[in-house]
Amino acid sequence: MKRIIAVTVVASLFAIAGCKSQHPSKITVDPEFDANRLGSILIAPVVSSVSEGEDPDRESERIINRLLIELIAERTDHSFLSPEHFKLAVRKEGLEEAYADFESDWIKNHEADPDFLRRLRGSLDISAILIPQVYLWNKDEADYREEGTASSTSVGATLTLVDFDSGRIVWEAMDENFKESVRTEGNRVQVDGGGFVRRVSGVTSTGRDMYAAPPFEDVALIVMQVLVDAFPQRGAM
Repeated sequence: MKRIIAVTVVASLFAIAGCKSQHPSKITVDPEFDANRLGSILIAPVVSSVSEGEDPDRESERIINRLLIELIAERTDHSFLSPEHFKLAVRKEGLEEAYADFESDWIKNHEADPDFLRRLRGSLDISAILIPQVYLWNKDEADYREEGTASSTSVGATLTLVDFDSGRIVWEAMDENFKESVRTEGNRVQVDGGGFVRRVSGVTSTGRDMYAAPPFEDVALIVMQVLVDAFPQRGAM
C-alpha cells in the first residue's frame, strides 16, 4: 500500500453555531488512479463489521445495500454491475466458501485477495470492484425521564474501489454521521384511571415517538449520499 497516498480533509468550518465536520471524513486515492480509464465496475454485497449483538437482524447490510443501489443508479458517468451479478459469479465459479474467507479477510485486514478476484472475474468484462462496508451502526436511547437529554443514531461506512488485476485499493472514501431526536421535556408519562403508566407526550400524529433515536435509514441515507457523491466522475480527475 506504499503507492497509495491518503488525502485526509481535516479543515473545520466555523460558524456561530460552532464547528462542523467535513464530509466525507477521509478520502484515499492512488496517485496513478485515473477514473477516465475505468471500465465496468462490479458492486460487491455490503460487508458489515457490526457485531450481531448490535445488529441481530443484519439491518446494516440490507439498508446500506438498498440505498447504495438507489443512489448509484443516478450516476451515468460509469457502468456499474449490481451485487446480483456478484452473487451469480460466485455461484457460477463455485466460490461460496472462498467468498466467506474473502469477506472475513476484508474485515480483519482490509485487503482483497487477487486470486479470489481473478476467479470471480471469470469472463466478466469488468475492471474494478466497489466494496461497501458498514462499521458503525448504533442507537443511543436517552432516558425519557431525564429532562434535556436526546437519543441519537450513528452510522459509519466506507466505499472502496479495488483494481481487479492487482487487488490494490485505488480509491476509498469514509464517512460517518449522526442524528439526534428532539430533546426530552421531562414530563412524558401520565397515569390513567386504571393505575397504568403510559407515555403520551411526544407522540406525533403518525404514532412515532419524536424523542426516540431516529431511524437508521435516515442517517444511513446521509452517509451514503456523501460517499456516492464523492466517487470520482469521468473528466474530473
